[in-house]
Amino acid sequence: MAVAKKADTTGAKGGFLNRFKNPGKRFAFFREVGLELKKVHWPTRQTLLTYTGVVLVSVAIVALLIWIVDSGLTYAMTNLLGI
Repeated sequence: MAVAKKADTTGAKGGFLNRFKNPGKRFAFFREVGLELKKVHWPTRQTLLTYTGVVLVSVAIVALLIWIVDSGLTYAMTNLLGI
């Protein structure tokens, strides 16, 4: 007969309260995040405007295509069902 094993409650994580034992790690994490953000190559204003325009035009084209297909299918189903 199989015996059920109990879950190991003394795992490496150690529980919720262990997260607050070393606050220095949290500050070090945010300091490192700031250092990494300084390394990021941020786009210029002109590049950002260009990319935004491309996205808006692309979304408009896809929306137009979906509207055309939806209108066509609505027209076809209306005529097919005679509603």
